[in-house]
Amino acid sequence: MIKNYLKIAWRNIKKNKGFSLLNMFGLSLGITCFLLLAAYIFHESSYERFFPNADRLAYFSLTYKAPNSNEEVNSSVTPTALAPTLQAELPEIEQATRLFEYSKAGNIESKDETTKEKKLMYADPNFFNTLGYTFIEGDAKHALTEPNQIVLTKKLAEKYFPKQSALGKTLAIDKVNWKVSGVIQDLPTNTQINFTAILSNKDLARYKQPEWSSANDITIALLKNKDSFGAIQQKLDQITKAKFAEATKQGYQFSFSIEKLIDIHLHSKAAGSGNLVYIYILMALGAALIILTSINFTNLILAHAIERKKEIGVKKVLGAARKTIFLQFFLECSLMVLLSLSLGLLATFLLLPVFSSYMGSEMQLTVWTDPRFYAILFLFFIVLTLLSGGWPAYSIASSKPMSIFKRKLTEKQSGISFSKVLVTFQFSISIFFIICTLFAGRQMQFIQSKNTGLDRTNMLVIDGQGWQDKERQLLKDKLMQLNSVQGVTASYDNPVNIQGGYSINEVEGQPTDFEMNVTAIPIEKDFVSVFRIKTVAGEPLSDTDILRARDTVSPEFGFVVNTLAASAMGFKPQQAIGKKINLNGRKGSIKQVVASFNFASLHNEIKPIVLFPEYYYFGNIFIRLNPNTPIQDAIAQVKSVVKDINAKNQFEYHFLNDDYSKLYLKDQQTTKVMQLFSIITIAIACMGLFALSAYAVQQRVKEIGIRKVLGASVFKIVKILSVDFMVLVCSALLIAIPLGWYAMHRWMDNFAYHITLDWWIFIIAGSSALLVSFITISFQTVKAAVTNPIDSLRDE
Repeated sequence: MIKNYLKIAWRNIKKNKGFSLLNMFGLSLGITCFLLLAAYIFHESSYERFFPNADRLAYFSLTYKAPNSNEEVNSSVTPTALAPTLQAELPEIEQATRLFEYSKAGNIESKDETTKEKKLMYADPNFFNTLGYTFIEGDAKHALTEPNQIVLTKKLAEKYFPKQSALGKTLAIDKVNWKVSGVIQDLPTNTQINFTAILSNKDLARYKQPEWSSANDITIALLKNKDSFGAIQQKLDQITKAKFAEATKQGYQFSFSIEKLIDIHLHSKAAGSGNLVYIYILMALGAALIILTSINFTNLILAHAIERKKEIGVKKVLGAARKTIFLQFFLECSLMVLLSLSLGLLATFLLLPVFSSYMGSEMQLTVWTDPRFYAILFLFFIVLTLLSGGWPAYSIASSKPMSIFKRKLTEKQSGISFSKVLVTFQFSISIFFIICTLFAGRQMQFIQSKNTGLDRTNMLVIDGQGWQDKERQLLKDKLMQLNSVQGVTASYDNPVNIQGGYSINEVEGQPTDFEMNVTAIPIEKDFVSVFRIKTVAGEPLSDTDILRARDTVSPEFGFVVNTLAASAMGFKPQQAIGKKINLNGRKGSIKQVVASFNFASLHNEIKPIVLFPEYYYFGNIFIRLNPNTPIQDAIAQVKSVVKDINAKNQFEYHFLNDDYSKLYLKDQQTTKVMQLFSIITIAIACMGLFALSAYAVQQRVKEIGIRKVLGASVFKIVKILSVDFMVLVCSALLIAIPLGWYAMHRWMDNFAYHITLDWWIFIIAGSSALLVSFITISFQTVKAAVTNPIDSLRDE
């Protein structure tokens, strides 16, 4: 019997192709969007969970504050002494290990060229035993036990040793030979511990005498018990008090935090690169989409059911039981849900690579191997079938044949009021996301166009690693001879994301115990002028200042500070000039005060910063191109000069604006997704409104015929039919606007600098929703209004 019902259901689906395809397309679209968002959310929440003992791995961070500083500094790196102390003094810790960045990039020489490899890191001998990476060649126990040993990722091994074993081979990095002692599988995308190779830190000078005075190491520990995080935190607080007792007496504040490694991506203030707020936004968007499509599916089923009442009436007159009719409609609906679910799964599989590229995250459907995933899908199938199929099937099966054939003008369908509630809910969600999308888009435009106090336009960036002083000066002199170049300078850090944490003490005119935290960065002398940072007081750095700073016997520095740093030291800009200060042992005087500029994300407020000339290492060389010269011609000329000086240089470059944009990658990704799926939500809501208007028009077809016979115009009838639906959209507006205002108000709190919540954005969102909904309703109302009344009244 079931087989017979399924055949009848399939025939009905084929008979009503337009309705069936529209309904299944809407549901498939919602399922696809939901699964794509779920894949991204799963990817973001799965960071570091691939480690064998992920639940026992701990990450340590540092928080500190100087006596005269207003804010605490959260640091993802810790002192060299922390890991050995943890392992020696805390029995709860099985192993503790450290990572230390090799440099911004290492020069690897091979044949005719020098390749710059980034993400090289030093590590302790127990690093691989602690974390548990999978080895292809070599083994974890002996991979880093000797000096100058290196472990490569599979990709790097294949790059330098193609079609051969890398084990035992030698790799020259910055003219130092390293012996390959192991090759591991390439790292997955869901990790924050990113590296291309791990170098042994044995015999490294900085580890011979562990210190507490500076913090540059990533510290990770493997615990004996996953439930001992709280106990370790208490003991860690006691260790901190003991080790920093003297500093605490002087007014400093120090604290170490232990966090689960699997939590740092989304939850850590110091080390997290994800954003939990955006995960909640996407979760809400995914839930809204699946609810909208389910509501829409149900509304379309209800709208179509009225057209089949006479069919049901005939079947009932001929003796069909309520159970038979219920099963017929229920199985027909079940089949449509099953087909939609299958199409949604197939579309997700095909679109995931495209969506991954769109989101900038290489996602994988690893969740599809989890039995719980299929259990959830089955539950979804059952619930949706019961809600969308059970209710209409019960309503139809319960109808009396006499009422079906009479079709009284006063007949009211019991489901219509609930359908209106559902459509109002749909449009509330749609308008809410339109509001959020408009504000998020404006905020992203604001960020890109905001004057941050330094000029990023036409700024070409090349790697500064490996350039000796004489070579760098020669490069600058030759580049400045080109008409395509307006300026050249260099710095240690990227000026749009400076990370250097320093402290200032011995400030002239302040008490001897004065000390404050400050961000600082070594620069080349023309840094301020090339970046067009506004001077408030003093003079630019000169060649004499550079010579004094490079004096190996008694160096004296000329410092450039922003107005906030000058104020924090107790000076007005002009008063600060000439004042002597001590920056982490570098003594000198303030030479120039500049306007405060953004040197980090606009999520954070501008803070005090010090620029100082130190030519020991520059990670970046900045070349300001002439905007009147075609970009490609200017790049070609710069490349020619670089190759003339160093023929082996690969000449890798990018633009500073790209670095700035990367600071807001998560913001941009979330905004793009909201834009895309807001369009989908409004489309789905319109499908629901289309269904409801068709449903209502069917109910009032004889009323419309009588009105036309009595002289009502097409405009009058369209107005009568449309008012009820426009009231629903207006109700949705009243619900969505305060919710949208609250959500965007909270979201804007993530940015220190943001747009205002202008009222006209709400007007645009509301007007757009009203216009789209009116156009949707018009398809049905105009069609009904122009229909010949004879066709609707002939059976009376």
